[in-house]
Amino acid sequence: MSPFVIGVDLGGTKVEACLLDAGRTVLTRCRTASEPAAGLDRVCANIHKVVDEAAAGRTFAVVGIGTPGTYLPERDALFGSPHTPVYETPGFIGRLRREFGVPLVVDNDANCLAVAEYFASCSGKYRYVLAVILGTGFGTGLILDGKLYRGVAGAAGEIGHCTVDFEGRLCECGRRGCAEAYLSGLSHTRRYAEITGETLGVRDIYARMLEGDKKAADLFEESCRIMGEVFANAVNAFDLEAIILGGGVSNLDIWYERVPHYMEDSLFGPPRPKIPILKAALGDSAGVAGAAYLALRETGNMNF
Repeated sequence: MSPFVIGVDLGGTKVEACLLDAGRTVLTRCRTASEPAAGLDRVCANIHKVVDEAAAGRTFAVVGIGTPGTYLPERDALFGSPHTPVYETPGFIGRLRREFGVPLVVDNDANCLAVAEYFASCSGKYRYVLAVILGTGFGTGLILDGKLYRGVAGAAGEIGHCTVDFEGRLCECGRRGCAEAYLSGLSHTRRYAEITGETLGVRDIYARMLEGDKKAADLFEESCRIMGEVFANAVNAFDLEAIILGGGVSNLDIWYERVPHYMEDSLFGPPRPKIPILKAALGDSAGVAGAAYLALRETGNMNF
């Protein structure tokens, strides 16, 4: 068996691949646009492009892939990927498996982030952890008692689609009031446009806030309050020790300055140590590393 594995992180805007050895050393890493709007053939071609570049001519034993949504092998389909519905095409994963010609292990992208960040910064310190991808959506993964918790169908931890207002904003998933409908990057753009008539990215809105824009400041304060309530609900439900924020919108300082206040005000139960909200230690490489860890688990070199 080859000592190498491939990890693939498939997102709504980019696809990334890395090559790891049995000791978890990242040997190569590359990315390109995923282009879901161009159709499934283009997506598959882009996946193979980054895998071939990452492998650089070396054979590999297993591929692990992190995707939006939840994969059901008996249906050979992904479910719960509202931002990239083309990924829900039946047979998509089976096609990749046949084309790779090696075992392909699939899990939710937030679960991949949770696994990678757990081993990077929490193992030996925290055993009950919520990991959050804050970007195009609001994805979450759970580590409970040091193990990835997937639930019955692999869909556990979808806290971004728990409601904060059952008559609230319409979410991409079709429900109303989901946390994602308020806290994702796209949701900040929409909410600010509704207030001001201007369409700006979340980082530009944050820059406006820092420059003294009251409407931007009010929007972010509301987001911090909602996020604090969402995290408190998760702590109350799972008795967590730490929360990790990753993804493209996770690097805004306000989350770490304001959210803990709102979260702590809404905790229930016994006195507990202060629950840290941590920045992802691996940055934007967490998802692809976690996907590769799926492959290393398949080869018997990791256990989670």
